[in-house]
Amino acid sequence: MKDIEELLRMTERPQDYTDEEIRQLMDDPDMRAYYELMISAEAGFTQRKTKRAKSMTLWKIAAMFVGILLLSGIAIAAVHMVKSNSTGELKSPTQEVQITNSHQQPTEEMPQDSIRTFENVELQQILSELASHYHVGVDYRNEQARHIRLYTKWDTTAPLSQMIERLNNFEKVSIRLTNNQIIAE
Repeated sequence: MKDIEELLRMTERPQDYTDEEIRQLMDDPDMRAYYELMISAEAGFTQRKTKRAKSMTLWKIAAMFVGILLLSGIAIAAVHMVKSNSTGELKSPTQEVQITNSHQQPTEEMPQDSIRTFENVELQQILSELASHYHVGVDYRNEQARHIRLYTKWDTTAPLSQMIERLNNFEKVSIRLTNNQIIAE
């Protein structure tokens, strides 16, 4: 975060920095990525500003820029968390959660048009809610998979296969549905 603040100061007042200080800051790949993001955002804002000069104020631009930086930081943190959580060994044998009813239709309890958002939630909680909703079991073949934290959305009216496909887009997660069992590896 300190480097990002330094990068912001450098872009606002480059005359306060030597060429060597600027080069050192730009040699860091993360800082280079943030700088390129800032340039891209500035180019987009400049185009919009010419079209909507009267309605676009400086504070709105600053808020959007901060939002982009914040989202970038969250994305980087999520990638690092997933990588660090997935590097260990299997700690305990396979554990299983069984739900008795075996059909895969959504229950009447949840609204038909609801979207469920999971923010920094362990896979174990996500799969537990899916299993309860679709009346299937969960089998963890890798104990560490339980503790992987994810950010995703779930349309409770969609079929289970669609959510499994979405979860399989994350690194270090392998999920499949076999014989009314969600299998997480």
